[in-house]
Amino acid sequence: MDQQDQSYMFASLTRPHSEELLQGLQLLRQDHELCDIVLRVGDAKIHAHKVVLASISPYFKAMFTGNLSEKETSEVEFQCIDEAALQAIVEYAYTGTVFISQETVESLLPAANLLQVKLVLKECCSFLESQLDAGNCIGISRFAETYGCHDLCLAATKFICENFEEVCQTEEFFELTRAELDEIVSNDCLKVVTEETVFYALESWIKYDVTERQQHLAQLLHCVRFPLLSVKFLTRLYEANHLIRDDHACKHLLNEALKYHFMPEHRLSYQTVLSARPRCAPKVLLAVGGKAGLFATLESTEMYFPQTDSWIGLAPLSVPRYEFGVAVLDHKVYVVGGIATHMRQGISYRRHESTVESWDPETNTWSSVERMAECCSTLGVVVLAGELYALGGYDGQYYLQSVEKYVSKLKEWQPVAPMTKSRSCFRYDPSKDAWEMVAPMADKRINFGVGVMLGFIFVVGGHNGVSHLSSIERYDPHQNQWTACRPMNEPRTGVGSAIVDNYLYVVGGHSGSSYLNTVQRYDPISDSWLDSSGMMYCRCNFGLTAL
Repeated sequence: MDQQDQSYMFASLTRPHSEELLQGLQLLRQDHELCDIVLRVGDAKIHAHKVVLASISPYFKAMFTGNLSEKETSEVEFQCIDEAALQAIVEYAYTGTVFISQETVESLLPAANLLQVKLVLKECCSFLESQLDAGNCIGISRFAETYGCHDLCLAATKFICENFEEVCQTEEFFELTRAELDEIVSNDCLKVVTEETVFYALESWIKYDVTERQQHLAQLLHCVRFPLLSVKFLTRLYEANHLIRDDHACKHLLNEALKYHFMPEHRLSYQTVLSARPRCAPKVLLAVGGKAGLFATLESTEMYFPQTDSWIGLAPLSVPRYEFGVAVLDHKVYVVGGIATHMRQGISYRRHESTVESWDPETNTWSSVERMAECCSTLGVVVLAGELYALGGYDGQYYLQSVEKYVSKLKEWQPVAPMTKSRSCFRYDPSKDAWEMVAPMADKRINFGVGVMLGFIFVVGGHNGVSHLSSIERYDPHQNQWTACRPMNEPRTGVGSAIVDNYLYVVGGHSGSSYLNTVQRYDPISDSWLDSSGMMYCRCNFGLTAL
């Protein structure tokens, strides 16, 4: 071996060294060796080393290195920290471990917060978040706010909103202050099946101490989105609820809500829009699949963010498909049926599908769901009362009147009453499991877009058998009447449409001469159209939904 060569090794012993260092320091502390500080809480004395405490706590570092009197002393007294909590934090400084339980967290978190021991504070917050339930979430929210635990406060607030139907029946809910209650029921993300839940929750809170709380009734009822309540419910309140009947301001709120239902022009004002905005309203658009040419079927998916007016690509479908139905159920996007492109021995072919896929926004992945009974394309898909309905369609030979619903809890499709006819306008009453005819549109149309906002149904674009359409109509279910609105800038068929922030977004389609990626949004209050950024791909006969 050449003597000029040198052999060497760099040994990385960080982990065993750290463990050995902590063990050594802990032994020194336990034997009271080299300790230079005593922390006193009541009659208890905790021996420690200043350098160790300062290394894990900015509070102790400032105490022992700054210009405070404690810098020169060998004993510090604490009067606002629990003895067991301080002992636990000192143990953590020497061992890197801390015991957290329901019994200890209420004293440990404030101590970690005061002493600025961030890792212990973080673990306390994580523990409390894992313990959230309907009976304690309000208390944890208050606790988090008191000690400035922002993330825990957000988690508790989110839990309250997502589980409001259970939370509003708990003792903690009835003990809320008026200001706390106002903040909760004003939240746009309150998850309720109907707005009736919000009204009944406020009524129960008032009745818990009616003598003291009745004075707050009118102010709190401004948090209820009365236009979202049915005429039947509003009328019953007006006639039978003595709390409202005896209060002039409350009756005024009901009158305004009834105007919303019976006077269409009353809905088209900015003030009414605010009071009628839905809970948990969609914030983004998702465009899925479709056609980009005569033989070009897409599997790509993209999402639109109105706040930045921009699109991003997402995970693709398992197979390219078009003319399918799309809807959102339980925070997942379902793609139902349609025509899919497959490959067999190097040759592509198309077929009508009964297959269903769902997209999970948490993981950006698609997964298979139970098949429908019927293979069909150009079907309608909608969610009602937590169930996914697939209506009509075309199976390659016949136009269908059949209707199926998917019950996600049972993971199965079930048949329901078929439509009476395969054309014209009908509405379905789930309580009667029956269909009834309503007023026809001014234009007959296929492959059009549809959206619901401000109590109206809007239909836009499509094809009438002769030409591509740019027209838009709105339907008032209370007057059983259609009204023409300002048309789009260009005709579109095979268009996608969805509602975000009380705008009707009209996306893609075919103009009669080309496939489109362009996007327009309709403002029903000003009866006007605005341009938005186009999709990454041209798409026709695709799926568009808001979530």
